[in-house]
Amino acid sequence: MSTFTISLPDQVARQVDVHTRKLGFSTRSEFMRSLLRRYFTGELSLSPFIPKPLEEIKSDLVRTGKYDKKFIDSVVLGLSKSSPYAG
Repeated sequence: MSTFTISLPDQVARQVDVHTRKLGFSTRSEFMRSLLRRYFTGELSLSPFIPKPLEEIKSDLVRTGKYDKKFIDSVVLGLSKSSPYAG
């Protein structure tokens, strides 16, 4: 059996742990193997990531009224440096 390591944000790792326990898997690895098996057999499908224009993301965030300009600008700046948007 091969081993590979993935890095997840803390919040996502916590969600994996919650669902691992909730669904009765004994380890994170068993949970992830189950997801991969379901994907490869066609039982689970994934949609390709299609980046939205940054201006559209910015206007969507503004429209919610939940975030201040500084936060929105920091999100847009961070996204602009991420692999789907950089270059």
